[in-house]
Amino acid sequence: MTVRAETYMTEGRRPSAVEEAGALRATIGRRMSPWTLTLIVLVVGALVTVTCAWTARTLNRNNEHRLLVLQTTQAANVLALTIVQIENPLLTGVELAAGTGGDVERFTRYMSAYTGPTRQFVSVSLWHATGGSVQEVTSIGSPPELAAGSAASAQLADDAIRSGKVEIRGLSTQRLERVAYAVADSQDRSYVVYAERAIPDNRRVPVESNSAFADLNYATYVGPKAGAATLATTDLPLDALPLTGDVVQDAIPFGSSTLILVASPRGQLGGTFGSDLPWMFVIGGLLLTIGAAIVTNLISRRQRKAEEDAVTISGLYDRLDSLFDEQRSISESLQKALLPQRNPELPNLEIASRYVAGARSVDVGGDWYSVIRVDSDRFAFVVGDVSGRGISAASVMARLRFTMRAYLLEGHAPADVLEMCSRQFNIAHDHHLATALVGLGNLRTRQITLSNAGHLNPLIIASGRAEFVPTSVGLPLGVADSTYRSVTLTMPEASTLVAYTDGLVERRGEILDVGLERLAHAATASTPDLDDLVASLVTGVTGPDSDDDIALLALRWTTEATVARPVAPSVPAGGTPTSETT
Repeated sequence: MTVRAETYMTEGRRPSAVEEAGALRATIGRRMSPWTLTLIVLVVGALVTVTCAWTARTLNRNNEHRLLVLQTTQAANVLALTIVQIENPLLTGVELAAGTGGDVERFTRYMSAYTGPTRQFVSVSLWHATGGSVQEVTSIGSPPELAAGSAASAQLADDAIRSGKVEIRGLSTQRLERVAYAVADSQDRSYVVYAERAIPDNRRVPVESNSAFADLNYATYVGPKAGAATLATTDLPLDALPLTGDVVQDAIPFGSSTLILVASPRGQLGGTFGSDLPWMFVIGGLLLTIGAAIVTNLISRRQRKAEEDAVTISGLYDRLDSLFDEQRSISESLQKALLPQRNPELPNLEIASRYVAGARSVDVGGDWYSVIRVDSDRFAFVVGDVSGRGISAASVMARLRFTMRAYLLEGHAPADVLEMCSRQFNIAHDHHLATALVGLGNLRTRQITLSNAGHLNPLIIASGRAEFVPTSVGLPLGVADSTYRSVTLTMPEASTLVAYTDGLVERRGEILDVGLERLAHAATASTPDLDDLVASLVTGVTGPDSDDDIALLALRWTTEATVARPVAPSVPAGGTPTSETT
C-alpha cells in the first residue's frame, strides 16, 4: 500500500478509496496465504457450530427436565388424591366402630362397599386392642395375611394407637404383594381397623392410567426408600428397574409413611424439534463453514490481483448481505417453529394471526400468541411478550407458552394461570421481563374473561367503532408474588377482538398514546375479511423502520351465538366489561 501511495503521489494525484482498499488487501494477501485463511475460517466455523449445537442441546435438556418435573408433580397430585380415597373409608370405619361400641353389623355394612376383589381392599378386619393384645371382632373379604393375635398384629395395632395416623406396612420380604393399613379410633384408642390392599401382578393400578402418567415411565415405592422390596407399582418390566437417565423423584405423605414416585420421560416431552435442533445447527453450521472456507480461499486468491480488488470487495459485501439475510431467515424460521403452526378451527369463530420480525433484527424474539380449544364450548388464547432477543428470550417464551397451555388445558381460570406462571418465573434469575394477556372465551355465549399481566389492553371492533377493553392490568410475570384480577364481558354480535404486542404501536421518539390512537383509527377501515384486516393493521400502524417484533391475534364471532342471561346487558361497540372477579 505504501509503494502504491508513493507512486500516485509521484504522478501528482490522490489515490481513490477503491485503489487504497485494493492496495491494502493485496498487502494482506501477501502476508497470509489462502490456505491459512481457509484453515482459520474452518476452525472458527467449527467452534461456532459446536457452541450453537451445545447451547441448543443444553437448553433442550433443561426444558425437558422442567417439563418432567411439572409432569411428575401432576402425577404425584393424582396419587395424593388416591391416597385420600384410601384413608377416608378406614378413618370413617374405625370411628363408626368406636361410636357404636363395635357394632359388627353396622361396621360390616359400611366397609363391605369398599371390600372385594375389584375394590379398594381385599380384606378388612375390626380389632379390639386391650392390655397389649389384639382380638379380632369381625373380618370382611378374603382371609388376611396378618392374623389378629400374632405378635406382628399386636405391634402394628400399638403403632397405630401411638401415632394416631394410618400405619402402612408391606406384606412381603422379596416382592411386595399386599399393602396393609391399620388405624385406631380417636376416642379411647381401643378399636383398630386393619385392611389389606392387593397389588396386581402386572404392577398397574387404575389410577395410573390417568393422562398425567401418559408420557412417563414410573415406579412407586411404599416407605421412605425406593428399593426392590418396597416396589408397589410400575409400568416397566422388573428387570428395567431402577429407572436411569433423567429421573425425578417426588415423595407423597401417606399416613405415617411415604409413597415415593420415581419418573423418567418416555420420549421428548416438548416435542422432537428441541432434540433435532442441535443436529440442525451441526449440519447447517458445517455446510456454512465449508461454504465460507471455500469462499474465503477463492477471495484470498483473488486478492493477489490488484486490478480486481474493487470487484472482490463489492462481491464480499454482497455475500455478507446474503449471509445476513440467511441468518435472518434462520431466525424467522426458528421463531415460527416456536409459534403455533396453524390456528385451531372453532365453530362460530374466525381466527387470524401474524408474526412479523423486527426490520433490522437477526435474533429470535420473545413475542408469541397461542389459541387452544379447552372443551366443546370454551377456548383460550394468550398473547405475550418476553423482553430482549436471542436464544435466552426464546427459551423463556417457549417455557411460558407451554406452561400456560398446560394450565389452560387443565381448566384453570386466566387469573390463576398468570398467578401460577408468575410463581414459576423470576426476573432476577431469568433476566427477562414478560407480559401476557390471557383470555378464556365461550363459543356459545360470546362471553370472554380476560386477565392481564402488564400487557397492552386488547381492542374490540364492532359496528364500525373501535374501543380498548379496560382490563385490570397487573404486574409483569415474575416481578413479585402477584395476584391478578379478571374482567368478563360479552362480545357484540359479529364483533372482533384484537390482541397484540407493543411492537405494533410503538415508534421511536413517539408516546404510546399516539400509536394506540393510530391502531384504533386503522381498525375502523372497511375490511370484511379478517386476514385482510390483520394485514392492514400491520402495514398501516407500524413504522417503516420498526426494529421490534410484532405478534398479532384477531378473533371474530361469525354467527349469532346464544347469549347467557342475565350475565351482561346490551354492550356498546367497545364491549363494556360486565363483571370483575379476583
